[in-house]
Amino acid sequence: MTQGFYEIIYNEKIAKNIYKMILSGDTSAITAPGQFVNLKLEGRFLRRPISICDWNGETITLIYKVVGDGTEQMSMMTVGQMVDVLVGLGNGYDTFKSGENPLLIGGGVGVPPLYGLAKKLIAEGKSVSVVLGFNTADEVFLKDEFEALGAKVTVTTADGSLGVKGFVTDAVKEMEYSYFFTCGPEPMLKAIERTVTTGGQYSFEERMGCGFGACMGCTCKTKYGNKRICKDGPVLEREEIIW
Repeated sequence: MTQGFYEIIYNEKIAKNIYKMILSGDTSAITAPGQFVNLKLEGRFLRRPISICDWNGETITLIYKVVGDGTEQMSMMTVGQMVDVLVGLGNGYDTFKSGENPLLIGGGVGVPPLYGLAKKLIAEGKSVSVVLGFNTADEVFLKDEFEALGAKVTVTTADGSLGVKGFVTDAVKEMEYSYFFTCGPEPMLKAIERTVTTGGQYSFEERMGCGFGACMGCTCKTKYGNKRICKDGPVLEREEIIW
């Protein structure tokens, strides 16, 4: 983990209530897809944890949804503004067990960390399938970007306005895969647990205080004892989760 000031070089709306922010600065602390950053916002006590969508040697790409005052404040931040950021937080996805045909399943703002994961898996020579779940067509984002990587993409929308009508599980139950990776709201994760047929890894969304394991505010029970979502997660393996 590192802390520093990062410059906003892009911050624009890309879908309904969805924004893309690119920060310029040191990315050396990022070691795996699925990690997150913690942004300090002026006038607010708690930092905002945001999943890392993509990164290179000089920039970090974040995609976030405006759901409250904090993320609304983020959406109004301007190019050139400096932000205090904790970088390289959390335990990311491990691709070692993926097999040759991994399946990535994302719902809403659980989609962004899967983009960096897809890049890594495809670079490892894997044939990647992606299922992206949204409520409506105007909320869809990153579909084209996943396809540009070479992933096979299936979109589901609850109202049927784009792709498969229904939820991600409606698409997943028709697919074959060697292993799965997923991120999204807990009701979606529980539904996936009832649907999947292989081993896999879940990334959990959780309210966090500090973001690096000091406050113990995001502790969850596992088969191997209590774990902190911010420090020991947000990625946990299927076998260890107590639902």
